[in-house]
Amino acid sequence: MRLALVVVFLAAVVFILLATQEANTATWIPLDLPFSNQTISSPLIGWIGGSFGIGLLLGYLAALPGRFGAARTAKKAQKELAKVEASRSEAASARAAAASSRTGAPTSSSDAAEMQQLADKVAARTEATVKRDA
Repeated sequence: MRLALVVVFLAAVVFILLATQEANTATWIPLDLPFSNQTISSPLIGWIGGSFGIGLLLGYLAALPGRFGAARTAKKAQKELAKVEASRSEAASARAAAASSRTGAPTSSSDAAEMQQLADKVAARTEATVKRDA
């Protein structure tokens, strides 16, 4: 990549040196405008520079739709990423809730009441067994 930039830079320097020679600045080139009787005259270097500037402008304008499309695609990707992150956090909270229900941790007041009743039954059976064995 750097080698290509160096080659392009050297080529640009050579072209500038060739374009700015005395023969190119002294020679005036007329341009007859169509549909009128007017003529524009300029040195050759002016026509070369103007053509180069118009080419740069047209290249920039040709690249604008691609930039807008890339910006639109980036915004869509960011929205999609936000949706994925939200669903990932929801899934993580659902996994945590499922894991806590498997370990026996109460998740609501009705679950806590059922567990208390079961604990009371187990305690009553244990107490009856201890009395019977004694």
